Amino acid sequence: MSKDLEKENEKLEKQNKKLKKKNSAGGKIIIFLLLIIVILAAVLFFLDPFGWGIGPNAKGGAGNADTAGAPAVSQTETADTEPAETEKPQAYTDVTVAGATYIFGTEETTIDYIVSIVKDSGEDVIVNISDDNATQNAMEELTKRLESEGIRYTIK
Repeated sequence: MSKDLEKENEKLEKQNKKLKKKNSAGGKIIIFLLLIIVILAAVLFFLDPFGWGIGPNAKGGAGNADTAGAPAVSQTETADTEPAETEKPQAYTDVTVAGATYIFGTEETTIDYIVSIVKDSGEDVIVNISDDNATQNAMEELTKRLESEGIRYTIK
C-alpha cells in the first residue's frame, strides 16, 4: 500500500510541477503585454500623432489655418486665467513656403496679402513659417518683408 501511495504522490508532484510551469508562463505573458501597453502609451503621449499629449499637435496649442479658406489667427492659452497686465497674449498664424509660392490658410497668396491680414488683425501676431522645400529667394523675401514691417516670425 505504501508503494501505491508513493506512486500517487509522485504523480501529484509531477502534475503540480506542470501547473507551476503553466502559471509561470502565463504571468510572464501578462507582464510582457503590460510592458508593451505602457510603451505604446508613452509613444502616443510624446509623439501625439492624433493631437493628444504635449507635442506640437496637442489640442489648445498654436493656431492652424481654417479649412474654410480664411486664415485663422488664434490665441494661445496660458496657465493663468487672466494675462498679466504687462504681457499681451500672443496670437499665431501659419504661412507655408512651398517652392517659390506662399500658402496662407488653404490658398496660394502673395506677401502683400499676408502682411495686410497680419496688420489688420490688430494684435501682436507671430507668423509661424513652415519650409516645404522652399527656395532660398522666397524665404529671404518673406523674412525681409516681415522684418521691414515689424512683424515677428518663427521658422519651423
